Amino acid sequence: MKYPKKYLCLSKAVFLLALTGLLSCKSKKETISEPVISLTSECPKDGNCSVKLNTHKAIELKTDEFGRLYYTLTDDNNKSVYQYSYNRKVKGNLQDAQYREEVIFEVSNQDNMSLANEALAQQKVLFGRFCYCKGQTGYYAVKQGKLSVAKNQKQTSVDLRFTITEVPQITQHISWLTE
Repeated sequence: MKYPKKYLCLSKAVFLLALTGLLSCKSKKETISEPVISLTSECPKDGNCSVKLNTHKAIELKTDEFGRLYYTLTDDNNKSVYQYSYNRKVKGNLQDAQYREEVIFEVSNQDNMSLANEALAQQKVLFGRFCYCKGQTGYYAVKQGKLSVAKNQKQTSVDLRFTITEVPQITQHISWLTE
C-alpha cells in the first residue's frame, strides 16, 4: 500500500522529534560533597600517607580460625570510620618489599571524644601492619595511647598518639582536620 507523500514526511518529523526528545533528557544527579581531609601530622619521607572517611559505617571485630583479629565494615547511620594508611615506597622491582601500616577506628557522628589507654581497645581502635614480616603482620588492638576527636559545625579535628607492644611500628602519631 502506498501512502501519500505528506504522511511520510509527517511520520519522519514525528520520529525525529521523539528521538530528539529522548536524547535530550537528563536525569538529575545528586551531588554529594566528599569531606576534605588535611593531614596535619608528618608522613614518613619514604612513603605516602592518606586518610579516608567511611560515613555511616561501623567496625565489626572478628577473629579467624587462628585467633587473629580482623574487621568488617557494617552500615550504621550513627557512626563513621576513619582509615589512615602509610605505604612505604618500593624501590625498583624488589619482591616482598612492600610495607604498609593502617590505623582504623570508629567515631560517633555527634560526639566529641577523648580516650586513653584501655578505653581505646573498647572504642575499636586498630593498628594494622602488613609486610613480609613472618609472624608480625595483621591487626592489633591499640591499648596504649590517647585519641581525641573534637567536632564543631565546620570541622573535625583528630589526634592519636599510640604505641603497640606486639610488633614494631613506624606510625606513632597521626592527626588531621576534616572539613
